[in-house]
Amino acid sequence: MNKLRGLILAFFAFGTFAVNAQDSCQVCKPYPWEIGLTAGINQYFGDMHCSKPYASQNSFMGGIFVRRHLNDFFSLRPQILVGRLAGRDLDSPSAQWDYRRLRFNSSPFVEAAILAEYYPFRERRFTCDGFLKNGLSPYLFAGVGVAYSKPTLTQEAGARFPVNEALKKQDVDHLDKFGNRLGVIFPVGVGVKYNVSNRWTLGLEGGYRFSTSDYLDGLSLAGNPDRKDGYFLGNVLASYRFGDKDSDGDGVVDKCDMCPDEIGLPKFQGCPDRDGDGIIDKLDLCPDVAGSHGLQGCPDTDGDGVADKDDLCPDVAGLASLQGCADRDGDGVADKDDACPDQAGTANGCPDSDGDGIADKDDACPYSAGTAALNGCPDADGDGVVDNTDKCLNVVGSAAAAGCPDADGDGVPDVKDKCPNLAGLATNDGCPEDYRDGVPLLKGFKSASGCSITKDELDILSYAAQSIEFHPGTSRIKAASNAQLQKICDVIKRCKDAKLTIRTYNDGAADAKNLKLATSRSAAVYNYFLSKKCIDKSRLSYEGAADEDPNSSYVNSAGIKSGSRTEFILK
Repeated sequence: MNKLRGLILAFFAFGTFAVNAQDSCQVCKPYPWEIGLTAGINQYFGDMHCSKPYASQNSFMGGIFVRRHLNDFFSLRPQILVGRLAGRDLDSPSAQWDYRRLRFNSSPFVEAAILAEYYPFRERRFTCDGFLKNGLSPYLFAGVGVAYSKPTLTQEAGARFPVNEALKKQDVDHLDKFGNRLGVIFPVGVGVKYNVSNRWTLGLEGGYRFSTSDYLDGLSLAGNPDRKDGYFLGNVLASYRFGDKDSDGDGVVDKCDMCPDEIGLPKFQGCPDRDGDGIIDKLDLCPDVAGSHGLQGCPDTDGDGVADKDDLCPDVAGLASLQGCADRDGDGVADKDDACPDQAGTANGCPDSDGDGIADKDDACPYSAGTAALNGCPDADGDGVVDNTDKCLNVVGSAAAAGCPDADGDGVPDVKDKCPNLAGLATNDGCPEDYRDGVPLLKGFKSASGCSITKDELDILSYAAQSIEFHPGTSRIKAASNAQLQKICDVIKRCKDAKLTIRTYNDGAADAKNLKLATSRSAAVYNYFLSKKCIDKSRLSYEGAADEDPNSSYVNSAGIKSGSRTEFILK
């Protein structure tokens, strides 16, 4: 007994050690239920056999069982077995009962029991990626149950010392009562299970049934009433696992499936991995392109540790800080954006000696900080003229005057401008053409021969031109305009070499009809001057022109709408 106890303790201890050593990861285990069939051979022990086993009376027993796994180590197994239990004095190897010549047969012999199973090495073992390890799982079992036996007791001929008939009759009469045919049993034993697949198992076990009844063989008072009957049972088992739903049909039950609505792979707990890179799609940032674990499933063509999707230079190894682009000169500017990829610099990757943000190669003043608008050159007075060309360095001026003040904006600095408040010509010291040494000349007209027409006379010509009117829609000059035309004639007669151009403008659209009328009116004035011999024909010309401002009407000198305007141009 002590040896048996030691063996059991060693079995438990080794199982615990093995589990701790082997089970380095925890995985979800499906199908907590099993249903199966069992079949085997029993060996009776009792009043007709109490020593060495013998095979001649071994009988078949088979049945059905259900197994419920409570965890990796313990299971409960209710079962019902039906078969035959038999024994015979003459078959006993010790021959100690040959003189009695009894035999019994109990059919059907029924066992109903519930067993507790202990798996010291776990009932099932899985790889860390969820695949079942096909292997043997030994277990111990013990339980309680009921055995039903209604034996037929027979006295074979030739007995030298038959049993006491009175006691034998008492034994037979005792079994007439149904309750006396039942006996409580306590199965104990060992077994081993082989997990064929996720669903199917095979097993082999052997165990002894201790009984509280001495009537399994029908013999007690007439035999040995102090010893209870029992039997050994060795059987094989086959079972099918069930009890979990698999909604997406991918072979991973819902309780173990991280993606219960998507068909996936067992090694990924039921989640899909479309690109086959070992990273499930819901954690894969690039689920359709195989990549690495370090980049959450995304590829890295150039191997620089930056995923192609985030790499601005996916075919050239670079730096993570530059989104995967290279930086040969180490200035922090990616080569693709570096105007000087082999020279470290701060201005688009180029050197910038004066630190003004303009690369030396583009800086007109590379050693003096300036502005981009002035190509990197300084402008102390802020007038837009660089200091090295500014003639008035600390005074705001204009570019046209080389950085010096120019009040009239004619490009001549005030210090050199003889007309500083009047725009003029640089060739005339900043004064208008009709000025000399800053003093205005007398205004008027002078022909090539020196003939002069004064300003007052020009004003008369202008007033007279404004007073010329035509009859509406015609080129006929109104008689009231003749006096004004004569004034013009008197003035231009004096300058025999002056040339005169007559130009008439008409109100209205700039179409051919209106332009023709304007030309006709100009020709009428032309003919008037020729008829009065005011000027030689060779020095006289005329032309018509379209309306100068369609939004306003021409008026005469009195401010009355005239419909046209005539002007005279002396040359």
